[in-house]
Amino acid sequence: MTVGAITFNRYDLGIDLRKGASVSDANRLRDMKNAYVTTGLATQKRPGLVHVATLEPGTKGLSAALGKLQTFYGSGTVTHANTLFNANKAQLDGSDATVTDVHYADVFNGFIYAAIEYTGGVIKHNYFSDATPQVTDTNCPHTAAVQKAASKIFAVGTSGEVIRYTKTGDPTDWTTANDAGFLPSGLNATGDRNAKALGMYGNKLVVLMRDGAQVWTVDPDPAAMALDDNVENVGTSFPRTLSSVGGDLFFLSDYGFRSITTNRLIDKREDVDVGSPIDTLVKPSIAAIGGKPIGRYFYGTGQYLCAMDSTLYVYSVSRTSKIAAWSRYILPFSVEAMTELDGVLYFRTGDDVYKFAEESNTDDGEVFEVLLEMPYMDFKSPGVLKSVYAIDIVMDGECYFSLGWDVRDASAITDEVRIVGNTRGGGLIPIECCGTEFSPRFRNATDQPFRLDALTVYFNELGSMF
Repeated sequence: MTVGAITFNRYDLGIDLRKGASVSDANRLRDMKNAYVTTGLATQKRPGLVHVATLEPGTKGLSAALGKLQTFYGSGTVTHANTLFNANKAQLDGSDATVTDVHYADVFNGFIYAAIEYTGGVIKHNYFSDATPQVTDTNCPHTAAVQKAASKIFAVGTSGEVIRYTKTGDPTDWTTANDAGFLPSGLNATGDRNAKALGMYGNKLVVLMRDGAQVWTVDPDPAAMALDDNVENVGTSFPRTLSSVGGDLFFLSDYGFRSITTNRLIDKREDVDVGSPIDTLVKPSIAAIGGKPIGRYFYGTGQYLCAMDSTLYVYSVSRTSKIAAWSRYILPFSVEAMTELDGVLYFRTGDDVYKFAEESNTDDGEVFEVLLEMPYMDFKSPGVLKSVYAIDIVMDGECYFSLGWDVRDASAITDEVRIVGNTRGGGLIPIECCGTEFSPRFRNATDQPFRLDALTVYFNELGSMF
């Protein structure tokens, strides 16, 4: 009989479901719920949610601009009592109307430019430089996909086959010759001609169809604009999921999360399809989605987050620490809008606004569950029967620990053992289990912090299986 011990202290690849549960590497988790990978390669409980305000009814959207959280409405008069928020009125063709969604909002020359949807699906562009913000230029396409670049506003044309842009420095002028104009994206398309989304890759404009993308050089001088490249077989139907991440452009495609830079420059599947480790999780979410998915890069933590109803898919990335890890957060509500102001991430659901707070370990007082599940590992001895007898855990907080011992049977798992604090130096934690491979699992459901740094499993090798 051989006595052994093995330690697991790297979780830098997060959730990765590309391989079977019994052949995955130790640093690839089967599940990471309500936790993320830190730059120290540990797994840590996500921040809790704190209720910020219940807004006065009638507004939609939530965008950080001009030092406040901006909302939009089209009927009556709305003034937010909480001075962190500012409500902007945008009538529809000069008359009161109900705002149902805000597709885009950003600051241009000191004022907000927004693409606002009203009852009936009508979308209008508004520039809040005066009391009548609706853009009236007949060449303004009034579409949902909008992007600011090269001192202009770009928007998908009404037919979807061109990208229109404004006069330099004037987002209300879509007509002036030799300054405003359009990019012939449909003419240069190799597949679907209808543009769905716009984003930025470096200083270039990216036009995405459902099944392809184009990279355009844009400039204040229309004569300097040109098609830089066609990118085939990568596109999106979800314009609000685009976000720049460390010089890359991330987005949700119809098949999972993808990126422009890796698709253009790298010929390895695991690098090309940045979201491939969680495709099997994401595809069912896409099929069942009730609202519009929203993605953004959160500078406060260096993460790309995409909200699909009440699930946040989180990509933690750090080139210094060599982290590229997916996890998922389960929120107690569906996310309708998401924005960052002064390093704080805010969420809107209905008229309620919440924020992530590092000092909070609950969702507005409600405890949420953290779940970490490692793959089945043979402790470098495949086909050898082993008897696990104890573990050590280095962690902050407490958890319930269990071991799965048969990948073919989801119910083949030990009873949970409650463990509090760092166990090293304080004696081993007895765990009795026999098998050829084991899946450690950790569950935390407290109102306190939780971080897992390392697990050591102690076992005896009993001999080969015949």
